[in-house]
Amino acid sequence: MVDGSGGIATIPTVCGGCHNTCPMFVDVKDGQVLRARGAKGNKRTNGALCSKGLASPQIAHDPRRVTYPMRRVGTRGPALRGNRAQEARFERVSWDEALAELAAHVKQAVDAHGSWSVQFIRGQACGWGFSYDMTQRLAHCIGTEIGMGASECFVPRAVAEAITYGGMPSFCDYEKVDLMIFWGKQPAFSCAPALKKIYDAQERGAKLVVVDPLHFHLGAHADQYIQVEPGTDLALMLGMMHVICNEGLWDRAFVNEFTNDPGLARLTAHVNGENRLGIAYTPEWAASICSVEAQVIIDLAREYATTERASITTGHGLEGRVNVTQTTRAVAILRAITGHLDKPGCDLYTPKSPPRNPGFTFIERVVPGWQPDHPTMMFHVPPYNPEESKYPLLFGGQGLLSTPDALRMMHEGKVEVCIVQGANPIVTQPQPSVTTAAFEKIGYLAVIDPYMSETALLADLVLPAATYLERTEPEWFKSDSWYPELTLRQKTVQVGEAKADTQIMIELGRALGFMEEFPTTDIAWYIDECLKPSGITYAQLLEQPHGLVYGTIQYEKHKRAAAAGRPAFRAPGGKVNVFSETLHENGFDPLPNWEDSSESKRSKPELAEEFPFVVFTGRSGPMYVHEQRRTIPWLREMQPVGRAMVHPRTAARLGLADNEPARISSPRGSIVMPVEVTPILREDCIYVPGGWADANYNELGIDEDLDPISSQANYTMCLGKIEKL
Repeated sequence: MVDGSGGIATIPTVCGGCHNTCPMFVDVKDGQVLRARGAKGNKRTNGALCSKGLASPQIAHDPRRVTYPMRRVGTRGPALRGNRAQEARFERVSWDEALAELAAHVKQAVDAHGSWSVQFIRGQACGWGFSYDMTQRLAHCIGTEIGMGASECFVPRAVAEAITYGGMPSFCDYEKVDLMIFWGKQPAFSCAPALKKIYDAQERGAKLVVVDPLHFHLGAHADQYIQVEPGTDLALMLGMMHVICNEGLWDRAFVNEFTNDPGLARLTAHVNGENRLGIAYTPEWAASICSVEAQVIIDLAREYATTERASITTGHGLEGRVNVTQTTRAVAILRAITGHLDKPGCDLYTPKSPPRNPGFTFIERVVPGWQPDHPTMMFHVPPYNPEESKYPLLFGGQGLLSTPDALRMMHEGKVEVCIVQGANPIVTQPQPSVTTAAFEKIGYLAVIDPYMSETALLADLVLPAATYLERTEPEWFKSDSWYPELTLRQKTVQVGEAKADTQIMIELGRALGFMEEFPTTDIAWYIDECLKPSGITYAQLLEQPHGLVYGTIQYEKHKRAAAAGRPAFRAPGGKVNVFSETLHENGFDPLPNWEDSSESKRSKPELAEEFPFVVFTGRSGPMYVHEQRRTIPWLREMQPVGRAMVHPRTAARLGLADNEPARISSPRGSIVMPVEVTPILREDCIYVPGGWADANYNELGIDEDLDPISSQANYTMCLGKIEKL
């Protein structure tokens, strides 16, 4: 802490507005956050701070927050935004009362129905690093696992890459790259710190290619923009593979030594029609699906394959479809067969966390006799598949019960106690009425949140969660680039009676009688215990406001491993699995075949006659994450309402005017939203920004069609129509 003039204290901490966890400094006076600014000189962010970070003072001191525990005194009812009767249904209670009540319900549920009748639900808002470890610690003490939070985002891609080459390369070597392909990734929205690196590389001479259905933000700055029909990226990738295989553009040295398909015999036969579907995945075939010209596909394949220092960065835009796993498999194969893995200027593997205590989450409580042989480096994944988990590959990626499994257990009446952290499933899950019905079947629902969210309105107990400016915890999880940097988020203020999620887990654990497992309420003890294998302590982090670097950037680690007699890759056989042994053993296509979205003009042609548009969704803008922050004035001023994007010719044909409301419908429901007339998307598409509870895309979205590998629903796109009110 640095004392400034006028009684102002400047405190180094870490932003928590999204997953990038950017270091920052905040000025505090008399218990009020006055200002937030970036940490100049930080190697990863270079002092950048986006709108979410700059709005930190208003986020911490939002008068709409829940600031003390509340217990329901009325009966449960449907969650309604703006329901002013909520005050009459809840009464204020003390923390001691609240935790005692929750602990009593947990004990009763375990005694009567077993450990799995207690369910933890996790969301993005409380983080996936140390905070997640602390929740796992408590869940395993009880004998259960955490659910949700994995099926919707990131983990399906991580699973596909893990079974291909044993990890997730997620660090573009910007200082050396010559060709950057951003595919379904909008860094202006999701990872602003990367923008300077991207533009610096472009100014240095690197070519920027953007593949996306929307021609804006990064795409507007691209050297080449490729507009793909939503949900058809897999077809484009298969077309590229066809070119690379048949023109001999693949990296022979890498493929023959480090993959399980030397000579690319199996992949070449596959893309030429020797596959389950009997389709030759030619560029012409791909063009008929994804609406990208065949010559563009050919040129992109040739350029990527022959550019020695090239990178593909993917994002959530490839997700929310039943083909997400095979789409990511196709990306992984493209990287591998061209030799663009872990080389200078390419996609690099870096340590995803400092070495952490593998026993920190008490995995042995759910896997008796388990003995770890190495530190944890990303997630504490229990080495088993629980009985309730119907998607073992997804569970093996993060150790979370899939969202469909969690909701199924609720519908089946198996959940006696549910504790929700940092999530608002009633708004964020497809078909909110179905999700609401599931949550209403829970015996006892506790919600930990800074706000009286739609999900909290259904709860029996609401516990006030601290915002990121009120928490102390180490941060290693980041999504802009996995630079191996560990920073310390420090508590800067106390707002009401709010507590950090980690502190609530400690105090609930103690209330449950786990005194040996939670021996103190001092968070520093848990930080040191978690980071023990790294040799980094809480005291050291306090002295390093810009963070500690816990790893190095190394190239071609597979060559050193092979030379030392170790497996080159952490995939079956120790090699890159172009042909996936894991998928083959589990009854899935070992090489990616074309699979359409579950609802498209091709898969549902009769439905498309009534609903002729491809309606798709994504982030609303750089100021919001999911449904969060809509109450913050500085952010709301930037985007006060969501607007559905419609092409000018479509708008003219249907009589739609800019900023005027229109009804958007799918086979499942309809919403009303103002229109934004813009040429940045195709005429046959409508883009509905997500996160607006009063015009919720999820009312239109699909919840029942699931990727059989990862469990991800086809929730980000569907068929629909739009009409003037």
